[in-house]
Amino acid sequence: MTTIENQTLALAGIFQSAALIEQLATEGELNQAAFDCSFDSLFAFEAPTALDVFGNLSGLSRGLKVLTQALDSNNQYPGKNVTYYALSMLKLSAKLKRDLNMAAQVQEKLQKAESLSRDFELSRQSVINKIDGVYQSTISTMTPRIMVQGEQTYLSNSDNASKIRTLLLAGIRAAVLWYQLGGNQWKLVFSRKKYLLSANHLLVKI
Repeated sequence: MTTIENQTLALAGIFQSAALIEQLATEGELNQAAFDCSFDSLFAFEAPTALDVFGNLSGLSRGLKVLTQALDSNNQYPGKNVTYYALSMLKLSAKLKRDLNMAAQVQEKLQKAESLSRDFELSRQSVINKIDGVYQSTISTMTPRIMVQGEQTYLSNSDNASKIRTLLLAGIRAAVLWYQLGGNQWKLVFSRKKYLLSANHLLVKI
């Protein structure tokens, strides 16, 4: 894959998390395959490529579609909340990238959660709850805090809240990956058309 394609996959990971957060917060449900892809990406510690982080293109199809909506002025806009979540993840990931101590804490805590899951055969929800704890003890202490908007009935559900924080962490992980692959804020502006073409090309492959 080209550099642009790898960066596009990382951006799709961000927008997938953002779209799933919006769906869960406003509808109380989410696309399970897309959630599983984002969830699994949190434990791809030594993945050599962006595709290895996310497993396969089909798992990122939701994110690629939402990314094209965000980049194409002629397309359906993904919504202000989705855009806000995505941009907020990018801002926090930039801070996390500079805070090496915090970044090390996040990875150490995720590795511990993975080890506990493997050794004690924890349920998926139990692992999600542990990731929730990782987020609250690390990322949630950083500013600006991401404020999720939606129906209070869904937001007050503890399982939903844990999934939302899991998705926030997955989105920030994807944003860190994007920066590691050479992405920056100016590329979102000046390489917009390249990312759009790349996203559409990747969608055709699915």
